[in-house]
Amino acid sequence: MEIDLRLMRASDYDEILKMVITTWDYRSWVPKDLVEPMAEYFLSDLLQKSDHIVVVTVDGKPAGICAGDVLDYTKIQRFCLRKKTAALGAILKQTEPDSIFEKYIQTMALDQELLLQSKREFEGSLNLLLVNGKYRGLGLGKKLYNNFCEYLQKNGVRSFYLYTDDSSDYGFYEHNGLEKLVEKRFYWDEGNEETAETYYLYGRDFN
Repeated sequence: MEIDLRLMRASDYDEILKMVITTWDYRSWVPKDLVEPMAEYFLSDLLQKSDHIVVVTVDGKPAGICAGDVLDYTKIQRFCLRKKTAALGAILKQTEPDSIFEKYIQTMALDQELLLQSKREFEGSLNLLLVNGKYRGLGLGKKLYNNFCEYLQKNGVRSFYLYTDDSSDYGFYEHNGLEKLVEKRFYWDEGNEETAETYYLYGRDFN
C-alpha cells in the first residue's frame, strides 16, 4: 500500500465530492435533486477560500483532503463576508422559506457568529479535513493535519481556528492540541430536539 501527499488536482474533484456526500450523509437529509448542488456549494465554498489544499492518496487514488489558509483578509472583507451571508439568508427566507438550503446558510452565519463571540484574532484557518471512511485507521487524517500545521508555521502563522459540530469527530482536534472556544445549538427543524446539532469553534496557538 503506497500512501502519498500532494497538492489537489482538478481531476480529484469528483472523488472528493463523493467523499463529502458520503461523510455527511447528504442523501439522508437533502432532497434527491439537491444532493449534488448542495454538496458542491459546500465543497467549492471551502476550497475557494483555501490557499493550501492537499490530498492524501492510497495507491494513487484520493483518500482524503485537507484545505486551509493563511488569513490575509482585512477587517472590512470579513465584515462584507458576514453581510453577504446575511443577505443570502434574507433572500432565501423570502424565496425558499424553510428550505434545506436556507438552513445551511443559517449554519454559515452561525459559524461567523461563533468567531465573533470568541473575540479572538486568528492568523490561519483549517477549512476542511476529510478522510474516506474505508481508509480510516491508517493515520491519514494525522498526516494531513500535520502537513497543514507545518505549512502554517513555515508561513509564520501563530494561531488558527476551525469550525466543526457534534456529528463530526471533534475529539480528533482535541487530541491534536486544539481547544474548544465557543459552542452553540442549532435546530434544523425549529423546536425539534431530534434535529438539533451543536456547532463548535476550536482554536490552537503554536508555542
